[in-house]
Amino acid sequence: METGSLVISKAGGDSGKIYIVVGFDEKGYALVTDGKRHKLASPKKKNVRHIADTGRTVSVPKTDAAVVTAIRRSDLR
Repeated sequence: METGSLVISKAGGDSGKIYIVVGFDEKGYALVTDGKRHKLASPKKKNVRHIADTGRTVSVPKTDAAVVTAIRRSDLR
């Protein structure tokens, strides 16, 4: 798993949701965004054990609209 990875949440209220990893914090948590509820300016912190890597990566989009488009085009839904 790396920055730009498409991941699926395995645990929590957002289970099954698709995110893009935009970074990692100092404790090893993944910072993920979906462009809607969790925007690039305030990504969600997820334990890496609670997300599944899909094996697909994208370049990290620069806008929230581009994040939404990248997730839609991923064919994971």
